[in-house]
Amino acid sequence: MTDRYEPPRPPEYDPYEGLTDLTGEEPLPALEDPTLPPATPPRSPLLTGLILGLLLVVLSIAIFNLTRDDDTGGEAAPTETTAPATETSDDPTTETTSGDTSTSDGTTTTTTTTAAPIDFEAYQAVGQPLPLGDLTLQTSGLGVVGLGTDAAEAVGLLVATFGDPTSDTGPIVATGEFGACEGGLVRVVKFGALAAIVVVDPDGAETFAGYRLDLTYDQAATSVAVDLETLSGLRIGDNVTTLRDIYSSFDVEIVTDSEYGRVFELRGSTGNLLLWGPVTDSGDEGTSTVMGIYSVDADGNFC
Repeated sequence: MTDRYEPPRPPEYDPYEGLTDLTGEEPLPALEDPTLPPATPPRSPLLTGLILGLLLVVLSIAIFNLTRDDDTGGEAAPTETTAPATETSDDPTTETTSGDTSTSDGTTTTTTTTAAPIDFEAYQAVGQPLPLGDLTLQTSGLGVVGLGTDAAEAVGLLVATFGDPTSDTGPIVATGEFGACEGGLVRVVKFGALAAIVVVDPDGAETFAGYRLDLTYDQAATSVAVDLETLSGLRIGDNVTTLRDIYSSFDVEIVTDSEYGRVFELRGSTGNLLLWGPVTDSGDEGTSTVMGIYSVDADGNFC
């Protein structure tokens, strides 16, 4: 029987051989190189997470805005601009205008403007009140107040007679309304049923150039001026049959006007227009009413 195989044993040695005999008084050796800079402490995990969260929020907002712009097509809202006023309102102290303007991309913007107040001096009373018989409705004017008279005097006499105007537009650009000179300046002063039409020259001179007596004006029915009549006795409120009877020796025609509809025209023997005005249409001239008596348009003589 053979001996059991045993692995070779390593040579014996002393693991403490060569070590210095320590007494406990020697200093411990340095664990790190003292010349190296101190290491930066690691960041707090909470701070790092907060920064990442803020970055994600900002990124989400940016993506949302980009997506919304794509959905709306990136169209900008139309802006409102101002432009010089060209159309006047019933308010004598302001002018307003509005209009549409096409842009290069095919869209349309609407502009609205209110101009600065118009400065003008109110007419003052001149002399004593006139009897209504002195203010007959004639081709040449209102009785003793003739067309072509300086407006300060002519309208001043009306102020003395009827009191302060119920409205005064001040100088405005004429559009052809009230028979004024289109494109020029006109001033319309109303005394209830009566409107005095004043033409304003480029140099500022104001001339009494026409009148209109009309039942449809504000405060017309209650004003003293509603009782004015023509030299032959026609008054607003009379029917068309009365009109024809009063002017039986004249040419009276009922025609259609583009602005006022059905109107009467009173013409002389030569065919010249003397007076005119709107009338109602009841189908019977006996009940059709004369609503207004107008002088010839101012643009025929003062433009």
